[in-house]
Amino acid sequence: MRTLKLVLAVAVSLAVAPLATAQETVRIGVVQPMTGPVAYDGNIYVNTVKMLVDDLNAKGGVLGKKIELVIEDGACNPAQSVNAAEKLVVRDKVVGLLGAFCSTSTAAVMEVAKKHKVPLITGISTAAQLTEQGNPYFFRAVATTPMLGNAFGPVLPKALNAKRFAFLTLNDDWGRSMQASYPKAIESGGGQIVANEFFQQSDLQFLSQITKVKAANPDAIVLAANTQQAVALSKQIRELGVTVPLVGEGAWSSDSYIKLAGPAAEGVYGLVEYVYTIKSPINEAFVKEFQAKLKENPSKFAGAAHNVLHIMVDAIGRAGTTDPEKIRAALEKTDYNGLVGNIKFDAKHQAYGQTVYLSLVKNGVPDVVETAKIAKP
Repeated sequence: MRTLKLVLAVAVSLAVAPLATAQETVRIGVVQPMTGPVAYDGNIYVNTVKMLVDDLNAKGGVLGKKIELVIEDGACNPAQSVNAAEKLVVRDKVVGLLGAFCSTSTAAVMEVAKKHKVPLITGISTAAQLTEQGNPYFFRAVATTPMLGNAFGPVLPKALNAKRFAFLTLNDDWGRSMQASYPKAIESGGGQIVANEFFQQSDLQFLSQITKVKAANPDAIVLAANTQQAVALSKQIRELGVTVPLVGEGAWSSDSYIKLAGPAAEGVYGLVEYVYTIKSPINEAFVKEFQAKLKENPSKFAGAAHNVLHIMVDAIGRAGTTDPEKIRAALEKTDYNGLVGNIKFDAKHQAYGQTVYLSLVKNGVPDVVETAKIAKP
């Protein structure tokens, strides 16, 4: 009888051990592409949140507990991202989600967040329709593509000394949104659109698209691409004798792009939510640590990771609990000052108030040449 009681006691102890462990930390789930076509940028995001969580834990974590990251590879694939989010919420019991990079994947993960009533923040996915769906558990801590277009489109003709603009963008929600929203803003500044071309996420050869763009005789080319494709695009555009200014959303101001593209990066403009040359104490401290620990300058993806992690942790702290519903309510009252200034959320959970940047690569450094504030929608 005594042996049976001992066995039962051990079994009960083992059964409750995972729950006890989960209660000892505050678990935050991360869904990012660590493999696939945008793995380079996804891993920058992941390495950044790891570094920042170490910093936060060294200062006491949140709610008197250590923060524990649980990270899954979404590969910018909607189905894989959904499976990753389901695991994080159901098995790992995370109190919030960060992800999922590509807008199509984030759109899929939003449904998981809604189903399980767990808050989700993206700092990267810019497709405008994401915040138009009325999902109470989804928050976007970054300007949408139309917002960036409205902020900078009218000044591009003068800033680039260009009238004729051609578009060459990724054929996904992001790129299509850019081609739908930017033209009107550019035209309001005196520009005109002379070509619209798309490429696929798996493409690394762009001869056909570049040839068509070149034939339109543009004064500037507007692009949307992450690091790997941005490098290939800029090199191939220059190799085909196109010398007009390039300007785009994506990786165009990142250290990795500039190093890999080499001379082809010179004179390229970036329409970015973050650039490491911002002059502010919080950013200068971030850049110094990033350079010391990760051996490069932080990209917009690192900046996005900094924003969303701190916004989530700030909300957990203000909620005073790990109850996801109360964290969601706290997120709605966000008034966060960070790398890009002040961020609040509107009724649709779209961020506003932050600064955005037009950068220009000179001698391998993305200097800020214009800034704008994102107005409340």
